[in-house]
Amino acid sequence: MDHRDVVAWSAMIAGYAQNGRSNEALELFEKMQFECCDPNEVTLVSVLSACAQLGSVEVGERIGSYVESMSFNSSVYVNSALLDMYAKCGNIQKACRIFNEMSLKDIISWNSIIGGLAYNGLAEDAINLYYKMIEESLKPNEITFVGLLTACTHAGLVDLGLKLFRSMRSEHNIVPKVEHCACIVDLFCRSGRVEDAFKFICEMEMLPNVVIWGTLLSACRIHSNVELAKISMEKLLKLEPENSANYVLFSNLCADAGQWEEARSMRKLMKSKNVQKLAHIVG
Repeated sequence: MDHRDVVAWSAMIAGYAQNGRSNEALELFEKMQFECCDPNEVTLVSVLSACAQLGSVEVGERIGSYVESMSFNSSVYVNSALLDMYAKCGNIQKACRIFNEMSLKDIISWNSIIGGLAYNGLAEDAINLYYKMIEESLKPNEITFVGLLTACTHAGLVDLGLKLFRSMRSEHNIVPKVEHCACIVDLFCRSGRVEDAFKFICEMEMLPNVVIWGTLLSACRIHSNVELAKISMEKLLKLEPENSANYVLFSNLCADAGQWEEARSMRKLMKSKNVQKLAHIVG
């Protein structure tokens, strides 16, 4: 292109960011600045999204400072992306400051701060903010509950997590998805309730994925539950037969439980399928 306007730059930066190619999105943004083309809202939201994906504190601070210096203070989209980026880069204080200073907040803003608080270990704050959101008559969506259930998982709040999970359908007419179910399985597993986790999996309306069976397998190793581990491993062999970590985890669990034949059998299966054990890179 002989002439690239802000729309062309923004489209390319958004394309990179949406496809997980964060470094290329940021490199293109730097080129755009070098060519003295001023960004618009779309550009900044995409750039902040790329920063959030990287989770780099240094890059996040640099881009964040630049965006805050621009005259987009009233944009709910830019502010939501900014607080999401700060939260994912670990600067939850700045994320909270931006959220509190926003005159206009939409569901994306609330979800970003609730999720940010949850992922930064501030479960109680995330849950309190959710109730404040409900008081302000804002309707939660699927993403709200991923953040909330994550908060409950990190804080070990099993009863509250189950209550919120049930409220999705009964109070808000939201059908839980596999990621919500994965949060509940993780919640049970972290609390040592592997039997309850398995019961929950059996009652799920959708097929459990590798994350769910993998979570159960890991919990079975911690809590020495060989029988449930066998069921998990059977499912994982069908879903991701090439993942060496599952074979090693199950084999070690059997060895710890003194089930040497089972452990040897799993190692043989791994060898016969030519599954390579991934080396741990020290650095």
